[in-house]
Amino acid sequence: MTNDSNDTSGTATGTGPQRVAVIGPGNVGSQLVRGFARAGHQVSVGARDAAKAAELARLDGVDVLDPAAAAAAADVVVLTVPVVALAETVAGLGDLDGKVLVDATNAVGVPVPGGHPTVGAHVAGLAPTASVVKAFNTIGAEHLADGTIAGRAVFLPVAGDDRGRPAVVALAESVGFEVADLGGPEAVELVEDTARLWIHLAFRCGWGRDFGFGVLRP
Repeated sequence: MTNDSNDTSGTATGTGPQRVAVIGPGNVGSQLVRGFARAGHQVSVGARDAAKAAELARLDGVDVLDPAAAAAAADVVVLTVPVVALAETVAGLGDLDGKVLVDATNAVGVPVPGGHPTVGAHVAGLAPTASVVKAFNTIGAEHLADGTIAGRAVFLPVAGDDRGRPAVVALAESVGFEVADLGGPEAVELVEDTARLWIHLAFRCGWGRDFGFGVLRP
């Protein structure tokens, strides 16, 4: 694990350790930070209040910075803030040109801002020069740190910009997920539909949060 911010080994293709910023140290963000750090990535946490990320700052290879500094230090930036805060958050991250921007959010109980068909499309509109990818939004936060349930890999769909997907697929696989690359921006809706199904089963059907989707193969 390196803390050398000039080491870009593996970042272009997603192979090897990556420089990742997680913007928002809430339940989802905190678990992703733990998973990325455990997998050997260099992780920056973007937090307006560093005290809220004090526990994460004690993890090996994790730095807590203000959101703009965290994004600047990373090649992959993961958004884990509420949907209603996306516009303000992205605007405060500075230059995202060429970075992989991962939307890990869901519009729960609120409409997708701006009349966009998906939250992913909303994020792409906020950061037109970034490579926007949708991922890490289809399972409860509790299982984001290791990508498994009862020792079995959890299915994780990924969709979005062609340039950004390989890095995100590799990042998710390094955590332990069984990743399905669904394709370009036209497939983002499928990822968000998967999240809606998980939320419906968890709360409307009474399944609770302790489950994930899997893949059966002969």
